Parts: sequence; C-alpha cells; structure tokens
Amino acid sequence: MKNREKLMTKINKAFAEGDAEFISNSVTDDIKWVIVGEKTISGKTEFEASLDRMKLGGPLEIIVKNVINEKEKCVVEGIVEMKLEPAKAKKYAFCDIYIFPDEVSNKFRELRTYVSPIRDKLSI
Repeated sequence: MKNREKLMTKINKAFAEGDAEFISNSVTDDIKWVIVGEKTISGKTEFEASLDRMKLGGPLEIIVKNVINEKEKCVVEGIVEMKLEPAKAKKYAFCDIYIFPDEVSNKFRELRTYVSPIRDKLSI
C-alpha cells in the first residue's frame, strides 16, 4: 500500500516537471484518461501525445494534499498551478482517480481527472 502512495507522489512530481517518459512508463497500453467535462484520451499513443503538449503550457507546481489508496484505486487530491499565458498563472483544485488492473500493479489503466478553478484565496 505504501509503495502505491509513493508512486502517486512520483507521478504527480513527474506531471509538474514534464517528465513524460516516467508517466508513460506508468500506464498500461490501453490507458484511458477521462478529463471529466472536457475530453477522453484513449490508448498509449494518444496519451503520450497529450503529455507532449503539456510541456508547452503544463503545470508550474502541484501540491498533493491527500492520497487515498484502496485495492485497485488511488485517489489524489490537490492544487495545481497552471501557466495560462506568459507571466500569468491560475490555480485549480483537482482530484485524480487512478485505476490499476489489480491491487499490486504499478501501471494504471485509467485516470479520471476532475478540475475546478480556485476563484478565491480558500484552498483545500
């Protein structure tokens, strides 16, 4: 269980640093990424293309507040700061649900992302 929580920390660090290779090595070939209310990314090729686009305007910082690990699922809650345009950043609250093929695998097969802009100084 602790190993999976460490993996979640490493994956979020990789997202913040634009380490597409680490993230890509952490998914199954049939990965599905559902960004709720926005789009669904299916398959490793499309997933990797999405990761490459993130390098252009990806996260500046990701702060993980909570990791909940239960059997084949991990839930990560936190705050992400994104660069929207030069010299302009915005903070969002996020909740990611990682679904693994089983309780011991270190490669996830589905990621469901919920994102909400933070409009005031309150945070989670």
